[in-house]
Amino acid sequence: MRPLSIGVVLLAVASSALAATYNMAAPILPDPTLSPGDVLTSDPAIICKSGYTQTVRNVPQSLKNQIYKAYGITSRLPGEYEIDHIISLELGGSNSAKNLFPESFKTQPLNAHVKDTLENKLHALACAGTITMQEAQRAIASNWTTAYVKYVGPLPGGVSPVSSGPASPPVPTTVQQIPAQLQGNASMAPLAGGSCPPAAPVKLSKAGIYHLPIGDSKYGRTHATQCFKDAASAAAAGFRGVK
Repeated sequence: MRPLSIGVVLLAVASSALAATYNMAAPILPDPTLSPGDVLTSDPAIICKSGYTQTVRNVPQSLKNQIYKAYGITSRLPGEYEIDHIISLELGGSNSAKNLFPESFKTQPLNAHVKDTLENKLHALACAGTITMQEAQRAIASNWTTAYVKYVGPLPGGVSPVSSGPASPPVPTTVQQIPAQLQGNASMAPLAGGSCPPAAPVKLSKAGIYHLPIGDSKYGRTHATQCFKDAASAAAAGFRGVK
């Protein structure tokens, strides 16, 4: 056998051994008793605005660890899982524990990549007005594999949707009402944990410095005392940005 052929065989064997170490019994669907799904807003005027998800993405590692523990996952390989939003941020989902579950990239043929395809499709349909945002939220929270067949097409590999077991609790219409826009230089109170709502993503720190959601390395760890709709509003209220 040529050296190159030997190398190919060894690589195949190594790849097979690595695949065997992945948890192929990882959950495809979330456990509705642990994470039934949760939403932050159902307003397309907010959700469909370019850059929206960057203003609300906030899941600390401590919360991710909590989700892994709740699902009994005590070990994992790099790149094996993500803590996924059941109702994705691009569909108005929240960052609460009720909307998070560990989803594998490695299970076949259904995995996190397949669910991503559905999320993008539902976002496009809801933002185009073909379906309502609430319909998209309910569909993906109820059983994303069933929703995939309805809105995208046959599942990869020709598999059938996964049984969701007992009916999950109804998805709340909204966790909180978020205004489509703020008037003048008005500020809003921060959300729990010091984050800001999508309509007012600019965080004001205790030091009186405002932080923008894009291009500011300190934004994620800043606990807001006030929230403004943009930098101009924060500046007009007498605060300065990061130097």
